[in-house]
Amino acid sequence: MKVRWVRILLCLGALFFLSEFFLHFFALPILEHDKIFMMTHDRYIAILALTYSVLLFLVSTDLRKYKLLFILTMIGLAVMMINAAWIAYQGGYASFFPVIALDGDLSIMGLFFYTWYALIWLTWAYKK
Repeated sequence: MKVRWVRILLCLGALFFLSEFFLHFFALPILEHDKIFMMTHDRYIAILALTYSVLLFLVSTDLRKYKLLFILTMIGLAVMMINAAWIAYQGGYASFFPVIALDGDLSIMGLFFYTWYALIWLTWAYKK
């Protein structure tokens, strides 16, 4: 059985965004998230996370058929990474909210996300 790493990575990303949906929709007390919760803001993030979860899962089902959707989805994720880097550059969440470890934890999570993102592109290019 040939392992399709790009599909596995896409599904892992879909699961990550699905977890982000629950985190933001319900303001779960994970990574001090409950301390920065704003209902309107976080509910929109939840909808966005659910949308990206579905997009990543859909693309994983047929990479050839959804090539353009894959590229557009990955561009959207790159824009999100730029936004996250901008927030960190501006001083992170600690400059606006009473959080202690959130920025450091998000930085570690960001490194995992950057690695996942690079691996997606590498495995997709290798598959071609």
